[in-house]
Amino acid sequence: MAEVTLFLNGRGYRIACADGQEPHIEKLGRYIDGKVQELVRQVGQVGDARLLAMASLMIADELAEAKGGIDAAGGSPKSADAAAAAIESVAKRIDALAARLEAS
Repeated sequence: MAEVTLFLNGRGYRIACADGQEPHIEKLGRYIDGKVQELVRQVGQVGDARLLAMASLMIADELAEAKGGIDAAGGSPKSADAAAAAIESVAKRIDALAARLEAS
C-alpha cells in the first residue's frame, strides 16, 4: 500500500492509497486545497476543521449539481447554457454561505 502526503491549508496529511494511485490522490488533494484556499480568501482562517467541512460541502454541492444535471437530462450532460447557470447558482450559494460565516 502506497502513501502520499496531502497539504491542506498548509498542514500535511499522510493518506494511504492503492499502489499507482498516488498521482490521482495528489491531484484530488490539490483540488481540495484550492477550495480551502478560496474559503480562506473569503472568510479568513476559521480553523482547519471548519474550513475542511466547508470545502467538503462545496465539493458535495458541485457533485450534486453535476449528478443532477446528468440525471435530469436523461443520462446526458446539460447544455452549455444550463451548465453555466448551474455554476452561477453554486457560486451564489457559496457567496451566501461566506457572508453568513463572516457574520457569525
